[in-house]
Amino acid sequence: EPPTPTPRRYTGRQKVLTQYRSYHGGSTTGLAATGDFRRWWAESNATGFIKMLSPNPTTFSWADSERAAGEMALAALEEQIIHEGPGTIAAILLESIIGSGGALKHPPGYIQGVRALCDKYGIVYIADEVMVGFGRTGELWGFQHYEGVIPDIVTSAKGLSAAYMPLAMVAMRQSLKDFFEDAPLGWGATYQAHPVALACAYECVKHLLEHNIPAHAKAMEATMVEEMGALLERHPSVRQARAAGLFGCLDLVDADGQYVQQVSGPAAPASMELKKAMMDNGLFGLFRPPFLHCA
Repeated sequence: EPPTPTPRRYTGRQKVLTQYRSYHGGSTTGLAATGDFRRWWAESNATGFIKMLSPNPTTFSWADSERAAGEMALAALEEQIIHEGPGTIAAILLESIIGSGGALKHPPGYIQGVRALCDKYGIVYIADEVMVGFGRTGELWGFQHYEGVIPDIVTSAKGLSAAYMPLAMVAMRQSLKDFFEDAPLGWGATYQAHPVALACAYECVKHLLEHNIPAHAKAMEATMVEEMGALLERHPSVRQARAAGLFGCLDLVDADGQYVQQVSGPAAPASMELKKAMMDNGLFGLFRPPFLHCA
């Protein structure tokens, strides 16, 4: 919740741009910011969220190469900013690496381009690191995969306490912090800074740093990619396999080479059959057809 009202208060603007291929939480505000079908039942009651196309759309390609696709998506984004009105846009909120939408890194230069557009038009850049923060992708933060990029606001949660305790965090640059020292947002939460959760997080982060867990995830990436590549070679139903550190995903397709289903459904018989086989074999995981996540 806090990352949305924060840039609105800071800039005096209302609009927040997010990608269609995204997930930002289960509250009304988080779902309205979300791009995939889960927002459909929440967005009518939360205004000001504008959707933008990512460099990795599901039904077409921007260009023949990743870099060219990123450049085209950036050009489309600037066009959208201009027509929405730069003076109306408070923030651009992006997952540093797309999470439940397929474990996708952004193309080379894309996040740097988004950062530059935010600087050009006075827009706050928010990095959603709830899934990828704290080392699982081979860097402590997902945004560190994009050289030179520093977000204005960072959100994270899962890795902060290794999910032993429910805890989330928001970090911001000094200029934003200084602003709210004199103009407090007035937002709070019942269990904010709970001492037991904080004690858990402190030990988890200390262990992560002392044992250099991000470096271990980076070292294991080659093995992860190799084993996922073997599945790609053996199974025609797997169209693509990718991983960042130990954060990976398989794209599943039908006999015609098309996604086995859309994320929004309806559930394909092949998807249900695979899900049952996984359960029967004691294999639990994040399976959102056509995306089978691996970790």
